[in-house]
Amino acid sequence: SDGPDGGPSDEAADRRFDGPWLRFLAVAVVGWAVAYGPDRALLAAGSPAGAAAAFAHGYLLAPLATAAILLDALSLAERNVADLGVFKWLYALVALAAPPVAVVYYAHREWLKPEDAALLSDPS
Repeated sequence: SDGPDGGPSDEAADRRFDGPWLRFLAVAVVGWAVAYGPDRALLAAGSPAGAAAAFAHGYLLAPLATAAILLDALSLAERNVADLGVFKWLYALVALAAPPVAVVYYAHREWLKPEDAALLSDPS
């Protein structure tokens, strides 16, 4: 919403973590799963495709999932929708090795505020 001078309101200006983090998280987790399967089959054979798949899921998609979990949790806390506390850090740490933990993260955030429609909406 706009403030009295036509610029962003103080509340909107203070929200640094807004973004489409659930979309990024979904893309990262699905991409990780797609890259992880072929990696197990191809890397054992020592192929360049296996190395590329290992790089993609280990060094690109897992950190993307980790960042998306942290930024989504920070955005929820910043909007006073839900506060995951120390759990956001635990989910992020596990996501570095196994991004499918995002399913548990998502269930946790839904459990905290299942009746709140703002939980799934883009911040505005």
